[in-house]
Amino acid sequence: MSFKIGIIGTGGISNSHVRGYHGNAQLAEVVAVADIVEERARDAAARWGVSKWFTDYRKILDMPEVDAVSVCTYNQAHRKPTVDALKAGKHVLLEKPMAATLDDAIAITHAARKSGRILMIAIHSRYSPQIIGAKKIMDSGALGPVYYGETISARRKGIGRGSFVKKETAGGGTVVDIGVYSLDTALHLLDHPVPTRVSGIINMAITKDPSAITYGGWPWVPDDNEVEDFGAAWVRFENGMCMTFKTSWAIHAPGMGRTFFLGEKGGLALNPLEFYTDQFGMMVNVVPQDLPAEPDRFVEETRAFLEAIRDDKPSPIPPEQVIQTNVIMDALYRSAESGQEVAVTPWKDKI
Repeated sequence: MSFKIGIIGTGGISNSHVRGYHGNAQLAEVVAVADIVEERARDAAARWGVSKWFTDYRKILDMPEVDAVSVCTYNQAHRKPTVDALKAGKHVLLEKPMAATLDDAIAITHAARKSGRILMIAIHSRYSPQIIGAKKIMDSGALGPVYYGETISARRKGIGRGSFVKKETAGGGTVVDIGVYSLDTALHLLDHPVPTRVSGIINMAITKDPSAITYGGWPWVPDDNEVEDFGAAWVRFENGMCMTFKTSWAIHAPGMGRTFFLGEKGGLALNPLEFYTDQFGMMVNVVPQDLPAEPDRFVEETRAFLEAIRDDKPSPIPPEQVIQTNVIMDALYRSAESGQEVAVTPWKDKI
């Protein structure tokens, strides 16, 4: 069985989606692409060996042979093509973040529930052998009740460019770009606890400083940037747990530490994966010795998406899970603006 795939948006990340489909050629064939920029649509079609290209994504949705689409547009343009595709009866693999705003994430989740089609959020970090191993440890109960954690995604100098640094297209900076990975990792490992309150800050000082541009980082234009290069939050959950979230595109530091979780019976840290506990009257560190080699995560996530369609299974990464990242990010931005801790916005009663 081979599914016919359309690609909506031909920016950089679309190449990874197409690589994922090519890596699962027995299950999928890319048959059409669309981009609002004609030259980009035409060039992408030529690059991927696709005969049909459009500047209006709705023409892909009108193709009866298309079974599913990848939505690879900039963040603020995720909602409309995703909702339209679901209404048209197409399955959707939606690039992270699910949306730049909580309102858009709610609308997308509502459309997925109503459509009966698969909506999978493309968070490739879920397919890291390290995360898979950590999930097994957490699910075993070896940590006992978890009372505190920290989740971190940090670059010293790795600043977005183009649509990534414009509020109109990105909606936010490092928080919605790489921060969503570490937030999803924490929530996934913790089995999706319900956040209740958030105290957060954002900053964009370094990206505004021309003297901060170094050969060791990525080039950027200081005057172009409109979004944060640093974000942090203290998150409280319904079960009593608290978590610190930190993310950066640019900091004057070699890093911000490791992602870790503290439980009453044990602890766990990532990069590298380690488990800590007490046994035999001693403190014991457990380091896995046989984690699989790092795969092409885009191939893995694409295979999971296609197999879910083929086997009529639930979405491997459903919007009901990922929307909690939007809940926290929304509260972080509101807290940073107000200078106070804020309650998260309930979303289930809006769907």
